[in-house]
Amino acid sequence: METSQVSEKVKNYLIDHVGNMLMPGAPFFDEVSKEWKVSVLCRTERGIFVVGEFCLGEDLNFLVIPAKKQMLKILKKTMRRVPALVYADPSELRRKGVRAVTI
Repeated sequence: METSQVSEKVKNYLIDHVGNMLMPGAPFFDEVSKEWKVSVLCRTERGIFVVGEFCLGEDLNFLVIPAKKQMLKILKKTMRRVPALVYADPSELRRKGVRAVTI
């Protein structure tokens, strides 16, 4: 089975059922479980993050489909941990309750 077929199937599912901000990662075949595994990647203004994983059988039938709610929950948690670069006066940041780290 070609990895491009696996990737295309996951991509089509994501577009049809979830949205266009998600894309499949690189598929790989797990020889032990005899399953294709494909990460779900989400594009954001702060980067691209893994938010879930599809599992497909050798025949390309979906075995595990990540829930949209769960992927959104993972994305929200991830985004809270991602640092952001902010140009501001230190006193303004203190007033707003932002803990700044100087590099």
